[in-house]
Amino acid sequence: MNLKNIYIAATITLVSLLAYLLGWSGLMTIDQIKVTGLPKTQKVSSLTSKEVIKLSGIKIGQPIARVNSSSVKRKLLALPQVLDVKVNRQLPRSVLIELKMRKVEIAVTASGGGFLVGDASGVTFAKVNKVPRGVPIIKTSTSKLLLSQTLRIFHGLPTKIQNRVISIDAKTRDSITFNLNQGVRIIWGGSQEQDLKIEVLNALLADSNNNRVKIFDISSPLAPTVR
Repeated sequence: MNLKNIYIAATITLVSLLAYLLGWSGLMTIDQIKVTGLPKTQKVSSLTSKEVIKLSGIKIGQPIARVNSSSVKRKLLALPQVLDVKVNRQLPRSVLIELKMRKVEIAVTASGGGFLVGDASGVTFAKVNKVPRGVPIIKTSTSKLLLSQTLRIFHGLPTKIQNRVISIDAKTRDSITFNLNQGVRIIWGGSQEQDLKIEVLNALLADSNNNRVKIFDISSPLAPTVR
């Protein structure tokens, strides 16, 4: 056997030995599984570190090299409240599961009563009887397209207007209405001429003559009305 073949055989043997030591022997087995990213207060959807670990399939005593990060991520992303997952092996004996949770940014009226809460992308992940304070309620059909359109319009509003929105009526794509605090309503209409509508709305709100106005109809921005 020449020197090259000896070198190849030695390399194969070494790799096989390392694979055995890492994947099958008890030298590098997991003795700690850590979970980060869970909110300290979970008023909407409770999820504990113990539940996350159980769902991940990772077990204490398991060889650390045999942790399948893709499989763990796939299992945990099946939870609707989880936006992203990272799995990091921390040699020699720890695994860190990093979660990025969806934030409660909207609420949608649910059939049969109550509300579905979700994030700004329109993904809902929990049902509640009471909507958290400051979260706008969208009263709409089950149409994801209509919900997406409504959210797009809402997030295009100036921040000072967004912060005043209590609920949104969106029965059809052309009949969207924003209900603000102090009993103010903004009849928006559809998604057309968004920039012009915002410009007109800002002008109407800045006019001191409209301080007592409760309804701003800018569904036709070239002919807005107040009452």
